[in-house]
Amino acid sequence: MLKNIFTSVLILVSVASFGQDNIRKANKILNQVSRSYKSAKSLKANFEMQILEPGSKKTTSEKGILYIKGDNFKVEMSTVDIICDGKTQWYYMKDVNEVQITNYDSKTQDISPNNIFTMYDKGFKSAWVEEKNVKGRMLDMIELVPKDNQERKEYTKVKLTIDRVAKEIVQSEIFFRSGRNMKYFVSQQVRNINLAANFFSFDPSKKAGIVIVDLR
Repeated sequence: MLKNIFTSVLILVSVASFGQDNIRKANKILNQVSRSYKSAKSLKANFEMQILEPGSKKTTSEKGILYIKGDNFKVEMSTVDIICDGKTQWYYMKDVNEVQITNYDSKTQDISPNNIFTMYDKGFKSAWVEEKNVKGRMLDMIELVPKDNQERKEYTKVKLTIDRVAKEIVQSEIFFRSGRNMKYFVSQQVRNINLAANFFSFDPSKKAGIVIVDLR
């Protein structure tokens, strides 16, 4: 009986230790990635976004380019452009030639284009899941869950795939409470590119016949 109890205690201690090791490993990797991204003055990333809606078996996908500089960001896709100068956000729908203008507050955004590579810095609990060797490229899989108010979040967890050598996020998968699943595959990242002062602004006057919806 005592032997069985002792064995059970050892198993529980081993499982707890393994869990703590995975947490420490995830935090170490994420800290390295965070320092790497924060050292860049600007970033350009080519990506493909795939969305699977609840009840659907087919994903919709679209490619785009993301530019980041501080709190500023710009997303260029075939259907929409999203531009933000840190205070104002323009959501331009190309097919209907309409722009929606809103105030932007980074403090209220858990997941946003300008923090998609550094969102794990706060508000998340992380754990290392596994490693994979893909064509000689070592990748670490890390899972994130919200620390607080989990039941109020639109999403339940986030999975990151990180290039161990380059210290770059190459894939992000977001699981929404509604059942929606969103994946971002990053194919290329270029840092410290030169961007003009007006790059992160949108001038409606340059779009003939545009419909302006100002929601500020």
